[in-house]
Amino acid sequence: MTTDNAAVAARLHAIREDLQTQVWPTAVEAANSGDHERIRDLVKLKVDIEAIDFALGHRPTGSAEEGDT
Repeated sequence: MTTDNAAVAARLHAIREDLQTQVWPTAVEAANSGDHERIRDLVKLKVDIEAIDFALGHRPTGSAEEGDT
């Protein structure tokens, strides 16, 4: 099964937006509690967002079938 690049990009954008909405509440909880686990959760969210940004910036331009002949 192949998935076209536009569908993958749309899914990554949706995941990124969901993660981005979690950053502020997690940061507030981390700041208020001083809990190292909350701070770790915030760092993990930011790393996930950066990984998605990287994937979106380095995705192939064509579908898998275009290169097959």
